[in-house]
Amino acid sequence: MSYAPPPLPRSKAEEPEGYRWTSDEIIKKLPESASIQGKVFIVTGTNAGLGEETARVLSAYGATVVMGSRNESAAKESKKRIIARHPKASLKWIFLDLSDLQSVKDFVKQFKALGIPLNGLICNAGIMACPYETTKQGFEMQFGVNHLAHFLLIQLLIDDLVKAGPGSRVVCVSSKGHRFSGVRYDDIGFEGGKKYDPFEGYGQSKTANILCAKAFNEIYSKQGVECFSLHPGMIPTELSKNMSPETRDTMLKGNIPNPFMRTFVKGAMMIQPYIRPLVGTLKPSWMKTVEQGAATQVFAATSPELNGKGGVYLEDCHIYNPLTEEAADATGENAKRLFALSETLVAEYK
Repeated sequence: MSYAPPPLPRSKAEEPEGYRWTSDEIIKKLPESASIQGKVFIVTGTNAGLGEETARVLSAYGATVVMGSRNESAAKESKKRIIARHPKASLKWIFLDLSDLQSVKDFVKQFKALGIPLNGLICNAGIMACPYETTKQGFEMQFGVNHLAHFLLIQLLIDDLVKAGPGSRVVCVSSKGHRFSGVRYDDIGFEGGKKYDPFEGYGQSKTANILCAKAFNEIYSKQGVECFSLHPGMIPTELSKNMSPETRDTMLKGNIPNPFMRTFVKGAMMIQPYIRPLVGTLKPSWMKTVEQGAATQVFAATSPELNGKGGVYLEDCHIYNPLTEEAADATGENAKRLFALSETLVAEYK
């Protein structure tokens, strides 16, 4: 039985089991039968933060990791940091711009040319509460990058995952921020930006991540591919680096009416580059390290404890119900609706 995730702990005594587990601990707990030695994973958004940590820990224990990102120089630095710690790490980088569906298609073509299997796809990359922009194909940027590009990526790679199964995994990194908004099926673009709210845009994309995992799992779990979504926790990463000065100012002044959003963005406020030197002294006690934050997506990608449980939403390496009825999707109809819409939107690039 699943329950709503617990509130942010006010003390260590209130932290649920798994709250402080690290990505290394997750891999070390795997039984020999679930070893990742020799397996292949794709991880998007690997130049820093959770993506880099996920790539690091998987490659450290014998997996090959294909890193997808759009900044080659940053990718080289990320690889350098990982190899400095793990000289035998097997890492490959392929250019991937999630704001352009053609780039997603090109990425898949280059991956397939490698002639290697695919055991896991971790859709980690994301942006948060950015000013209104559109992708190359004209979609609202957060919906396009956080959901639609990853939807296409999964579709184009699903046959590879099926071939490598059973036991293949797809992981969609969502957020508790899915509570900010459901999917605006009749207006995903906020009337061309006229009614755009950066946090509602973020919430829409994060709800879509949850429904995306449910939809693909419903179709492909029978073929050996299970799909999961998750909230990694509040972590000092660069996720919100694309926020506008106005959004940052709103957060700093606390002018946020929704109490859940107010709690959420207080943590986001802590991770802005301009106050980064102060993070060590100002960060709340409930904020996780990057190693702790990556644990849940590594758990989702590797743990045999989740065999047969695809489609669920995770937090702190445990199964919980999402925070909204739309995302919980008891009937499965919301996932089907999102899948149909997304298929239509990416049809030209399949």
